[in-house]
Amino acid sequence: MVEILEVTAPFFALILCGYLAARLRLLPEKSVPALNTFVLYFALPCMLFRFSAQTPFGELVNLPVFLAYMTAGLAMLGAFSLFARFAAGESARDAVYGGLAAAWSNWGYMGFALLPAVLGPSVLPIVVAAGMADLLVVVSATLALDSLAHRRSAGAPGAIAGALARVARNPLVWAIVAGGAFSAADLALPRIAGQLARLLGDAAVPVALFTIGVSLYRPGTRWEWTEVLVIAGAKLLVHPLLVALVAAQLFRLAPLEIATLTLSAALPVAGTVFLFAERAGANGERIAAAILVSTACAFFSFSALSWLLGSWAAAPIK
Repeated sequence: MVEILEVTAPFFALILCGYLAARLRLLPEKSVPALNTFVLYFALPCMLFRFSAQTPFGELVNLPVFLAYMTAGLAMLGAFSLFARFAAGESARDAVYGGLAAAWSNWGYMGFALLPAVLGPSVLPIVVAAGMADLLVVVSATLALDSLAHRRSAGAPGAIAGALARVARNPLVWAIVAGGAFSAADLALPRIAGQLARLLGDAAVPVALFTIGVSLYRPGTRWEWTEVLVIAGAKLLVHPLLVALVAAQLFRLAPLEIATLTLSAALPVAGTVFLFAERAGANGERIAAAILVSTACAFFSFSALSWLLGSWAAAPIK
């Protein structure tokens, strides 16, 4: 367990540094959009492109992993949304975005940092497949459900088309697609462009984690503890269990794939859920609080789960 904490603690410490920098007013209030722009449009796409371009194309296209994570994500989204809508009496919009918070992990900013550190670099293609399942299917399903619930005149085809169009504008998707094309064609960037991509990609992990910490500081946010704890608990406990069951029992994946997907699901709520919820007019403050609580609790829950799964997956701690 000490070895696991030695791996995970520095990553969560980076998040704490960002939180303290915001809380102590060491950064201007409008620094989060600038940091997010750098990470989302420059650093992370370069890191993902380099990784995808340097990975054999066959390893990137892992359909069983994609389908397993997609199935569990849709099940989590649907189950939580139905529970929130009919058992808790929430509005359709709040129920759907609460479901997205319970089903969408922060794999972009945290997964690419933590999972290779815990399970080894060979898990990166598995993380990519899981992330694409989230971006292409789970997020699209959420946006389509929201559109159907509040703009019924467009119908299902229009809602799905609109959701896919919004997802298609995500630079991370295009970075992976472009890198996959380079891999399939056995191409390489010119030396200067490759060096630039390396420099930007190397900045992705530390800046992304620091940015998470900065974005977590939200003074004046109103907390409904029961709702927040239900979302955080569903994300950190129920979602990983569901993913593990689906991956092991329905798709019969290899131990390393099961461990990687389970730890991907054990990551905290993705910060982007707040942006989607806020733009849609859902309860963004509740999502922001769930992101904060799940990120703080993930240090303990993710570390414990990593300790349990590390040796079982037969992947040495790096």
